[in-house]
Amino acid sequence: MPVRRRHFLGQGLVLVLAGFCRRAWAQALRFRSLARPVVIPIGSLATPWQAFPFMADGVTLPSAATPNQPIRISGMVVRTSAGNEPEKFAAVCLKCPHESCDVDFIQDPSKLPQDVKDEIGRSIARSVYICPCHNSTFMAEDGERLAGPAPRGLYRFRVTKVSEAAVEIGEVEEDVLIFI
Repeated sequence: MPVRRRHFLGQGLVLVLAGFCRRAWAQALRFRSLARPVVIPIGSLATPWQAFPFMADGVTLPSAATPNQPIRISGMVVRTSAGNEPEKFAAVCLKCPHESCDVDFIQDPSKLPQDVKDEIGRSIARSVYICPCHNSTFMAEDGERLAGPAPRGLYRFRVTKVSEAAVEIGEVEEDVLIFI
C-alpha cells in the first residue's frame, strides 16, 4: 500500500515537533535544593535595584569532576521591583560562566567603560554585572548575557519564599553544581 503524501507529511511534522520539544526540555533550567536555604533580611533589599551579596552551601552532583562534595557559591540578590513576591527578586551566582572570574555589580550602567557599551550595542538603563577578566556583561534582573565571550548568562538561584521579614533563597541552577 503506497504511503500518501498527507500521511507522510503529518508523520514528519510530528517527528520535527518531538525533536524540538526534546531540545527545549534539555535546555530548560533545572534547579536543585541548596544544602540549607539562605535567609536575607528584607530590610537589606528595601528599594528596587538594591543588591545584597550572600554565600550559599551546596553539594556537587554525582556527574561532577568531584562528586558529592560540599561547595560554597557566592551570589547576589537584587530587588527588581516593589512587592514581596519571589518574582520581584533575582539572585545569581557571581562567577562568570566563561572562565569563573568573579563578576562585579554595577548599579549605574552609565559608569561602564565605553568599549563595553559599544559591545553591548544598545543603551542599558538598569544595573548590570560585568566580568573584569574579559568584559562579559549580564543583566541584573535575570543574569542574561548582554555581551562578551561568556557562552551563556550567569547561573541563577531561585528565590523560594519572601515574607515581611526575609527573602529565602533555597535552590540553585544545577549546572553550578557540576561546573563551579
